[in-house]
Amino acid sequence: MTSTQKKPALPAHETEAGRTLSHLVYRPWDGQLVAAAVRFGLAEKLADGPRSASSFAAEIGGNPRTVEQFLRACGVLSLVERNARGEYALTELGAALRADTGLLANMALMQMGEGMWNRMARLHETVLTGRPIRDERGEELYDYYTRHPEERGWHAAAMADLTADAGQALAEQYDFGPYQEIVDIGGSMGLLLSKVLPAAPHVHGTVVDRPPIVENAREVARTYGLGDRLSFTGGDFFASDLPKGDLYLLKTVLCDWGDENAARILANAFRCTPPGAKLAVIDWVRPDDPAPHELDIMSISLEVVTGGRVRTEAEFVALIESVGYRFDSTKTVASRARSRPWYVLEATRP
Repeated sequence: MTSTQKKPALPAHETEAGRTLSHLVYRPWDGQLVAAAVRFGLAEKLADGPRSASSFAAEIGGNPRTVEQFLRACGVLSLVERNARGEYALTELGAALRADTGLLANMALMQMGEGMWNRMARLHETVLTGRPIRDERGEELYDYYTRHPEERGWHAAAMADLTADAGQALAEQYDFGPYQEIVDIGGSMGLLLSKVLPAAPHVHGTVVDRPPIVENAREVARTYGLGDRLSFTGGDFFASDLPKGDLYLLKTVLCDWGDENAARILANAFRCTPPGAKLAVIDWVRPDDPAPHELDIMSISLEVVTGGRVRTEAEFVALIESVGYRFDSTKTVASRARSRPWYVLEATRP
């Protein structure tokens, strides 16, 4: 009689599941490598051909040994390739980080900045408390940005990329024919309307945002070439009177706030909106399907850094109607830069 020996089980870290988990655990720094590549202008500095690590180190003023190690690590991420001469050449993936391509480079800097990174390290606290993270000074993210202008600039650039994409999509696919006066609530530098107004030459637009932002925006807006068709008003979207219009826009504003504050923003808009005027909430919308979705990762990160979240259509409708609007419909406009479309939730002020 022969006996069969049971094959010993693989150690957990050597199974397929274990290898996947190990990648997540041992390589949380991949994003930081990408952000550092953007900071150093890797894509621009290698655009003309392969370079040695010593040449790259001399240009950025870096330590030759650690620059070599950094470039090897970038090779692991396939941002660069090392040739037979020991030089580093840019890959197609690395070229996507060029500053003039915008979206990915700016997003990497924003997401990997200390303001975001340090808050996400305390994600577990938000899970327990349901509240966004404050730093050691008791500051929330936007308070932190006021003292860290470089990171504030990264955030502004990343948000501008998203806004430009949404504005172009709306200009090409949304019907602004019925409207004469558009009010963009929380519209920052007016970039959204700078894309929309050329496609709707009969329309005048007004941006409402905090007075310091508006002051800078008026100067920037000179480059849009819209003249007096685009104006700016300083105010607080929680409480200030808003200009009269027939279409009010809220683009990725509500996702930054929990339900109580989001309802306050909507209630103030409702208070100032003339009967018959329209509201258009432009945002990301999570599918109603309870199965995990990639937007769930964005949603928990918003919970941590701002207290907001990504909502389902039903959740948006409940919020919008809770302050008195009549929900009409949801339209989608395809993004040029991302696989996810922009959602436009339309409502009417009775």
